[in-house]
Order: sequence, then C-alpha cells, then structure tokens
Amino acid sequence: MQQLALPFWTRITWRHPQWWLFVFSLFAWVAMGVHPYSTELDSAHRHRHGSAAMVMSWTAETYCWMLMVVAMMLPLIAGSARNVAARSLWFRRQRAIVGFVLGYLSVWVVAGIAVSLVLTSLKSQGWFDPRLAIGYSFMLAVGWHATPIKRRAIIRCHQTRPIAPEGLKANWDCVRYGFVIGGSCLLNCWGWMLFCTLTGHHIAIMLFAMFVGIAERFPIRTIPRVAISPSSLFASFR
Repeated sequence: MQQLALPFWTRITWRHPQWWLFVFSLFAWVAMGVHPYSTELDSAHRHRHGSAAMVMSWTAETYCWMLMVVAMMLPLIAGSARNVAARSLWFRRQRAIVGFVLGYLSVWVVAGIAVSLVLTSLKSQGWFDPRLAIGYSFMLAVGWHATPIKRRAIIRCHQTRPIAPEGLKANWDCVRYGFVIGGSCLLNCWGWMLFCTLTGHHIAIMLFAMFVGIAERFPIRTIPRVAISPSSLFASFR
C-alpha cells in the first residue's frame, strides 16, 4: 500500500535505476541532429591544411564518435546497467551504474581515438574517395554480421560478472564489468559504427544501425524460428 502511494516518478526510478541512460542518449541524438559537427569539420578540413587543421579534424571526429556511442549504445546496455544495480546495495545502485558506464565508455574512447586518427589521415590524402569507402564499409559490416566471431560477441554482450557488495572492490568490479561488456559490444558493432562514421554520422544511418543492434540483442522470442533453407522455404509454400 505504501508503494502505491508513492509518486509515479519515484516508482519508475526505483524500478528502473538506469533511466538516466536514456536521457543522456536523447541529449546526444539532439546534439547530433541540431549541429552536424562532422560534416562542417570535413568541409573546413578540405580548405585548410597543416597540423592545426589535422588536430581540429581529429578532435571533432573523436567528439562525434563519442556522441554517436552515447546516442546509440547507452539504450542497448540499459539492461546490463539495471543488472549491475540489482546486484548492488541499495544506497550504491547509482554509483554502480556510473562505474559500469565509465568502464564501458572507456573502451569506445580508445577505439574512437584510433578511428579518428586513421580517418583524419586518410581524408588528407588526395586518392581517398569517401563514397567508395562508404560502400566498402557497408559490405564489410554486412559480411561481419554473418561471421561466427560476431555471433559469439553478441552472446558475450549479455554475460554477467560477480560484483563485491561494497568498498573499492565493488567500484572496481563495476568498472571492470563495463569494460568487458564494452569490449564485447565493440567487437560486435564495430562494422556498423565505422559505416556510420564514414557517412558523416548521418542520423538516418545511425537509426538504421541502432535498429539492427536492437533487433539482434532483443529478438522477439514469441515468433517461432524457422531454419532458412531451400527445403524449409519450399515447405512453407506448400
């Protein structure tokens, strides 16, 4: 009876302590939609040369990469964040989620720095064709989607790890858990994230890639799975 008397927002935040991940994701989507940093910096980089332009382009690419990660990936790890909170003491649930998210994002920061350095260097080369690179990256993402390594990575995205109840050990366990999940997600999603980056972080492309991530992480289990083979397809039309 006391729980029913609580305000609606309080009940939601208690049941879903990871709610703020969706807020940060929404802010990142709005930031990328309102101000297309990557497109503007690419244009500026074509007209400017030298180390200053390279540094500015690399910084902008890294910033856009992390905005993309926050927008697309935080909703996908909300379940893992809630799992971290559920296995932590009540008073440190939010601290546990923050540690988990920091560990998760640290993997993507390192990857973003590396990708941004490579792309900045390639864009300064006269032989580099962005449209050709976009086409190759799409084929690479689709091909990676069918590999056994990718399928094992998506399974590891749902793994759990033991978390100490309190103290520095608990904080480190949360960060390490986020780091492990981040590594699995990077191995799983790097193809689509590279494709999104080469398209200039186009909102429609990002939404498509996020839909793919949602579909593979949260399949509709109520629909019976049918083996895709010539015989099964023929039988379905009989």
